[in-house]
Amino acid sequence: MKTFIACTALTLAAAGTASASCYSLDEAGDAALMEGYSVTEAARGPGLMERPPVADDAIGVMCVRPAPELREKDFELLHHGLSLYVRSGAEEAPTVISLSLREGDQYAVQLHEGDLSEDDIAAITAVLEGYDASEAALVRYYRDQADG
Repeated sequence: MKTFIACTALTLAAAGTASASCYSLDEAGDAALMEGYSVTEAARGPGLMERPPVADDAIGVMCVRPAPELREKDFELLHHGLSLYVRSGAEEAPTVISLSLREGDQYAVQLHEGDLSEDDIAAITAVLEGYDASEAALVRYYRDQADG
């Protein structure tokens, strides 16, 4: 996995990443810019976000954000079989984290590159703790739609 992230980081550095950009990632570590796409924006509406515009062989989406952070509805991406990678920091010394699912539908956050401060860890933990409530709200939404 570290090799994959390193290749992706080089690909993104060569492409000249823009803030708040998202990229489709494949197993070879190739990153393709998803022009105008934002996981945060896609997840804003009610219900589950639509599958991002990624290739069939995509393994995840990498978003460039101002900090190594997770957001309230990032977990919705996992429902499409895709992991979320968040890249932040300077091109020469980025921080890269990922959000994925482990067996038993447990959320897993992994640090692939760089360092996390205690504040970063606390913020990520707080968002993760809110995912159960967000998942429950998603289930209620679909139940209400079915009953509606």
